[in-house]
Amino acid sequence: MQSFFFRTIFILITLVVSNDLAFASGSYSTGGGGGDANQAYNLGKSAVYKKLACSSCPLAGQEIDAAKATEVIQSLANKPELAEKLSEVEREAVTVYLKRRYELD
Repeated sequence: MQSFFFRTIFILITLVVSNDLAFASGSYSTGGGGGDANQAYNLGKSAVYKKLACSSCPLAGQEIDAAKATEVIQSLANKPELAEKLSEVEREAVTVYLKRRYELD
């Protein structure tokens, strides 16, 4: 009976701790403010790495730094081959992500 109690307590503690660790390992928020800005940032980050910088994407193999981020933002407005990879919402989110990530503007 005593071992059942300790196992149950151990499992509960493990679940509580692992939940916090899961949120600590990424850029997703637990809802602590920022709302739309954080959603746009996360969507932009995802779009950059899944649709623009993947191995078969337009920015494949290129290092993204502040200068490249500025170029990408300008290209989203001027180059259809880059802009067509993203929806309008994703283009706006990519701009939010790159500006915040590389401290542009």
